[in-house]
Amino acid sequence: MKGCRRLQMTPPFKQQLINWIGGGDQGHPNIVRAHRLRRAILRSDLRLRSDYLNKTTDPKLHIGGGWTLFDGWLNVDIATIPGVMWMDATQPFPLPDETFQFVYSEHMIEHVPYEKGAHMLRECYRVMRRRGAIRVITPDLSAILGLYGPELSAEQQQYLQWFCQTFVPTQAPSATSAINAMFRLWGHQFLYDEQTLTEAMRSAGFTSINRYPISRSGHPELQNLVNEQRYPEGLLNYESVSLEGIKG
Repeated sequence: MKGCRRLQMTPPFKQQLINWIGGGDQGHPNIVRAHRLRRAILRSDLRLRSDYLNKTTDPKLHIGGGWTLFDGWLNVDIATIPGVMWMDATQPFPLPDETFQFVYSEHMIEHVPYEKGAHMLRECYRVMRRRGAIRVITPDLSAILGLYGPELSAEQQQYLQWFCQTFVPTQAPSATSAINAMFRLWGHQFLYDEQTLTEAMRSAGFTSINRYPISRSGHPELQNLVNEQRYPEGLLNYESVSLEGIKG
């Protein structure tokens, strides 16, 4: 084409470009930025949202599931993942008011500061329909601190032994190691107990807040969504607090 010149990419320049974009490391910040820019240009997130909302009469929003995708849900995450709408849950949701019948978030809210988690819950309330249901699952601070008790139940002993061997194998199994790991690993920012999470959900506007075992629910759509197989039987339920609320 007239007026166009091809860029001659010399070997030093090519290597410099590769280094700048992260050398093929998909987690490199520049790679992530490039993916987001490409998605913005192609409007792929807008299409994901529009296609989903246009084909369902019972919209369901899954927040922060990473590579765990639920069929029949709009899956959103801050990571750049194929088939997942990019969304930062600590910012205003790019979603319309009163749209979703169900919202689900598992082991995500603890990764943001308390104030950001409160913002996320308020945004969940905004985008939900009246009488819609939300389910939030997060590590239970009460259960974790309970490991420091003088006499542990068989379940607590099993959890402590497994947790330390799995996540802090270089340290002797102890409550101190487990509690420190739960606070410091995986980017955790704020750990809730049942009362604190209940109050945060109530402050966002939710009512009829109840606790359920991790794979049970007051709504069929919110039941059996957790992958309990990643923990020995019963231990993920011990570690977690699972609350459901209703938008009045």
